[in-house]
Amino acid sequence: MTETVNNFQDWIKDQVHSKAESSFALSAELRKASLAVLNSARFPTRKDEEWRNTPLNELLTRTIGPASEAPVDLPLLEKLKQAIPNAQHLVFVNGVFDSKLSVDLATEIPAGLSVKQMSTLPSESLQRAEASINRSKLTDDNIFQHITRGLSNSGLFIELDQNIEIEQPLQILYLSSSNDSVSISHPLNIIHLGQNSRLKIVQQYASPAGVQAVTIPADTIQLDEGADLELYKIGLESESTDHISNTTVQIARSAVLKAHQYLLGSRLTRSNLEVIFDGPGGEAILRGIYLGDDSQHLDIRTYMDHANPQCRSDQHFRGIMNGQSRGVFNGMVLVRKHAQQTDAQQSNKNLLLSRDARVDTKPQLEIFADDVKCTHGATVGELDDDALFYLQSRGISQADAALMLTRAFSAEITEEIQLESLRDYIQNEITSRLDKIRVDHV
Repeated sequence: MTETVNNFQDWIKDQVHSKAESSFALSAELRKASLAVLNSARFPTRKDEEWRNTPLNELLTRTIGPASEAPVDLPLLEKLKQAIPNAQHLVFVNGVFDSKLSVDLATEIPAGLSVKQMSTLPSESLQRAEASINRSKLTDDNIFQHITRGLSNSGLFIELDQNIEIEQPLQILYLSSSNDSVSISHPLNIIHLGQNSRLKIVQQYASPAGVQAVTIPADTIQLDEGADLELYKIGLESESTDHISNTTVQIARSAVLKAHQYLLGSRLTRSNLEVIFDGPGGEAILRGIYLGDDSQHLDIRTYMDHANPQCRSDQHFRGIMNGQSRGVFNGMVLVRKHAQQTDAQQSNKNLLLSRDARVDTKPQLEIFADDVKCTHGATVGELDDDALFYLQSRGISQADAALMLTRAFSAEITEEIQLESLRDYIQNEITSRLDKIRVDHV
């Protein structure tokens, strides 16, 4: 497409009915259902329970144009790579895989691990990739996942053979670089770990200040029996970016998912993560921080489907909101009737640094089994007066004391990051943002 269209909704219609040749990530048969959804152009509204706290009006009226040929911000790219210097770096620019900035997929990927571009998959690999998609279920069947499934022509198919443990992480970097129009990217990733395999994946979304973009990624993840995946998502996009992602995870018997989210950037972020336990003994550990300032909107939705017995889920998310920013946490834990001996914990704690900041938190439990251990809780509060007074009595200024307490609040989550360089990187990013915030104790 070479011409700018009126708005995001018109862009969708234009893409669905376009006659231009394109190499799509998925087959025409699988795309057909998504294209039908897109043709209806039915976007969520405040009347939809799962989206009632997510404002989409500004996104839907944004003017979408072709991604410009703006040069990649190489200093920013190098900074992002320093999060995990020894990782296998895979780089996307405006949603397109950049082989020049990435490791060689044919020669530099460790044995037992396969990483292929979705748009160039041979038929046998495509069938395996689409089998994972057909198995996945998204209770929030929103139009944004169909944008990715129906229109994506980029992304990765990552397969790890059984009984293989890869110590070197994969770092997938998504950069937006268009300056003169609002670019859109929608990479589709499918990740499949074989039995008793182990892998670490770090996804970073970033763009220089002022870059305008809409990013709509989707990940479909399948963990076979005994597999172990550490998955990190870091949002560092500019204040002119909207980000809506959908991730589904299938956890087989005794498989383990450790998923971290650190949402620090963008104008609007909506992160939708759904997990289903496909076999007994599975485990999902979810951690996250959302830190907002000015008028940012940071929104996390999780859905844990305990469909089998003896599974464990442990969620702990923290929000730090300043200015007129708004945080949203919507977490559902469903325990089905036959999922006995389920252990499900859910916690959301929030810190408001200004009177105009807001948090909407909704942890939920639906339990149909009787032999379970399930708890949930949420708090929204301000900095502790006694702790502030104690630090000030030791000669620390009010502003510095407030920042110290806020850093400590976030550190309880970031200390659980297993990768040392990544832990330092994220803590530094949080500290940098907090240093820019003048904390007025309320």
